[in-house]
Order: sequence, then C-alpha cells, then structure tokens
Amino acid sequence: MTEEEKQSALERLERLHGKLSGLFQPSDADQKRRETVTVSLADDLSFTVDQDIASLVEACWKSGIFILQSDSWSSIGTVRLHIATTSYADQFLANICSNSDMYWKSPLRSETMLRNWHEIDLYTKIDPADWQWSINFEFMLDHLEDSDLLQAALQYLGDNTQTAKNETANEPSVIVRFPHEFSESLTERLFSLDQSNLPPTSGMIWKLLPDLSCFDSSYFF
Repeated sequence: MTEEEKQSALERLERLHGKLSGLFQPSDADQKRRETVTVSLADDLSFTVDQDIASLVEACWKSGIFILQSDSWSSIGTVRLHIATTSYADQFLANICSNSDMYWKSPLRSETMLRNWHEIDLYTKIDPADWQWSINFEFMLDHLEDSDLLQAALQYLGDNTQTAKNETANEPSVIVRFPHEFSESLTERLFSLDQSNLPPTSGMIWKLLPDLSCFDSSYFF
C-alpha cells in the first residue's frame, strides 16, 4: 500500500470513527476519559460508552435521539456524537435549544472596578452553530448489520419499526463535535425534557450542515 493509499484509508476511518489518536499518547486526564461503562436502556438494548459521557448519551436516548457512536476523548478536548440520521440530529437540536439559552460558566474570572474590586464570573453561550457538524453517507441506518439491535433501538425510541426504517432509509448520519466542557449542561437540558412531549423539529440541522444543494432533496425524504 502506498503512502497515499494509507492516508486515504486513515481519512476514511476518521470519517467513520472520529479522529484517531496517532502516535502521541493521551495525558492521564484524557486516558481517564476513555474508561468505559455499559449503559443499559432496556433488556435488549445496552452498549459501551466512555464513562464521563455516559449520562449524556443516556440523556440523548431518553430524549428520542438515536446515537450510533460516541467518544469523549480527542487531542482537542471535544466530545463526538455520531447521530443515526439527519432527522434524529434535528430532534437533538430542537431538544437542546428548547426553553432558553444555555451558558457554560468558565473557571476563568475577570475583575472589574465597582466600588471595590470584585470577581466577575465569565459565561460562554452554548451555541450549536459554533460546533463542528459533518454529514456521513458511509454509515447509515440500513447499513447496520445487527437487525435485532436496530429493531430494539427503534422500539425503545417509540418508533414504528418498519415505518422508521422506511422513512430514514436514505438519510445520512450526522457527526457533531463540541467542547467537552458543555457536556454537563447538555445532559441537564436533555434530562429536563418531558419525554412524552418533545419539542417539535424545525429543520435547524440543514442550516448547520455543509451545503448540499447539489443533491436532489428527494434523495433524503
């Protein structure tokens, strides 16, 4: 295999499974993030996830989001969620943008002169438009080899199995990466939702994904 072929193979793996670690070793803190636990949603639906985002992944599923893969370790401190279809990604956005804006409280502080010097908390608005979104045509629901697992997942999400399969058959999956620090806020927001009355979707996902105007929209729907 030539170097060019090796690079192409690596790039394909990264599209499917996220950025590979390469030659450098993760720090102790990063390595701890890679410790895994089993999340069990139902008797026939359980999977292994990185320990420190287990609650986030569970919250995604319990708020109607089909997560194909996830990881909480990268060289740039991001969490990666691989969402099964654009429809589920749109529901994810509707869920986290419901109710009100979210802010992450930074450990950094600034000082300002009022009557005396006071420490002021710094807040960062959590805005999905700032995250890294990508579309993946190589990993789609109808590519899953474990049909029993797929059926269990769709039943857990409350979808009519055959209808859901038909509706999402041609939908690509979506990968999103966002700062690890936002995980706790996202988890709290998702767990706070009424699972029987989730926010309606609005097509927000298509504003964040790369421009796909060159494709026939009937391919997706």
